[in-house]
Amino acid sequence: MITQLYPAWLWVRNRSVRIISSSYAGDLATAHAVKSRDCLKSDKFKKCFPDHIEFKDDTDGKTHYKNTEKGERFVTSVGGRVTGMHGDFIIIDDPINPEEAASEAELKKASRFVGRTLSTRKTNKKRSVTIMVMQRLHESDPAGEWLAKKKLRHICLPGELSSNVKPVELKEKYIDGLMDINRLDHTALSKLKIDLGSYGYAGQIQQTPAPEGGGIWQKWFIPINDAVFPEPEQMRDYGTDWDTAYTDKQKNDASAYCTSGKIGPRIFIDKLGFGRMEFPALIRYMKLRPAPHYVEAKASGKSVAQVFNDNGIPAIEVQVVGGDKVARTKMATPPVEAGLVCIRRSLLDTLYNDSEQGLLFFPNGKHDDLNDAVVQAIQRHSQPQKEWW
Repeated sequence: MITQLYPAWLWVRNRSVRIISSSYAGDLATAHAVKSRDCLKSDKFKKCFPDHIEFKDDTDGKTHYKNTEKGERFVTSVGGRVTGMHGDFIIIDDPINPEEAASEAELKKASRFVGRTLSTRKTNKKRSVTIMVMQRLHESDPAGEWLAKKKLRHICLPGELSSNVKPVELKEKYIDGLMDINRLDHTALSKLKIDLGSYGYAGQIQQTPAPEGGGIWQKWFIPINDAVFPEPEQMRDYGTDWDTAYTDKQKNDASAYCTSGKIGPRIFIDKLGFGRMEFPALIRYMKLRPAPHYVEAKASGKSVAQVFNDNGIPAIEVQVVGGDKVARTKMATPPVEAGLVCIRRSLLDTLYNDSEQGLLFFPNGKHDDLNDAVVQAIQRHSQPQKEWW
């Protein structure tokens, strides 16, 4: 509708319209443009619109064609050439391949192309229109970047009826809870849930980067009202686990912490938070949190704990076990799922739903610093000490 038929409709309305269209792959973007051209040249179109559109003989290719009334369609792909071209309408269809959405480099490449390259290709910044059609694949995908920064018209059509439908009046159009009862009926969706997995289904069908209720993490943490939460002196192994970074740049990683202790078999999360700051500010920030401080041994080999100890912070360097971030997180979930991890109720919303650090978005969230600090705390309380330092 948007990438193939809409450009044809634009030329019916105004034949001088200039269009730039793009996708994650050049052959896909070209296929869309060719189908638009086939529509415009078809006998059926000419029958509906007798005053049909004439194409210029010298510019009538698959990736670049013009009509005789100054209208133009130019095709590119993420990272492709677009310099020198300008559009009244810029149409972006799937700027990132779902198979590459787990790659931070590919996410940044797609977001840069959409946000920095195509945005400069408008014929008139006041009136040129940009339309992007895509599945939600990650909190930091191009759609996520747009939603975080821009005032826009957001249309969201999940395959199954949910609170995510936008505009909300479109909920009335769903039949039997389905957006498309013919192509995406209950049987087809059930198969897709198996084929895509929980995260793939959430992004490609339900248009949210993480499954409703969480993926690797779910709402397993036991909330305890602040007024009756245990005091630190009631707990053993009480301290603060850190995932540290030394920059205050907003897009970079934050320093995150999780203060916790243990009573019997249960772990109690007393405090948590995160912030972006340079090293001197980080030292001051850490000194305000309960000691001792548990800091992951960094791969560089430099003793982070020694640096903090030299600055008056009682720190213990720990070796995190379990492989990559996802594997370590999966190792930390069993005690939480078993109801053995409690948290102050006032911290629960931040833990689950913070737009940058919420655990329910992991591993597709913008940042995973808080996740790493919580995982380290849970593993520290759950694993024998000899595995930690």
